[in-house]
Amino acid sequence: MVCGTEIQGAVETILAASPAPTTTTTWTDHLYTCTYHLASGTLVLSVKESPDTASANTYLATLQRQLGSTTPLTGSEGLGNPGFQNAAGNVVVLKDDKTLHVDATGLAAASGPSKLSRADVAYEVTTDILGCWTGK
Repeated sequence: MVCGTEIQGAVETILAASPAPTTTTTWTDHLYTCTYHLASGTLVLSVKESPDTASANTYLATLQRQLGSTTPLTGSEGLGNPGFQNAAGNVVVLKDDKTLHVDATGLAAASGPSKLSRADVAYEVTTDILGCWTGK
């Protein structure tokens, strides 16, 4: 889904990407990764499918430690889901047994026509994904 046409369209719109970005995908150890190759760098979206909620919470905590200094998302920022973000351009959100990680650290410091920070790009893409992410 993070590499689907709806999210590709959102990435193109947010970053005014022209030409349309190419993508590469991988599936390893229940981690689906979609990398968007843009003129301004790379945007990496990944979803880890855990066997249960406890394992998902452990994975979330592991990512948080790996990413260093983070700020929790409020209920409305995570659209009711737990998660965190950092100033470098990462947003991580847990929904049921799936962990979404949007990593914009590979983009230019100011991207798109609005010169969005990496953190702002990551958050905008995250909310687009969460807006169409349903069920387990």
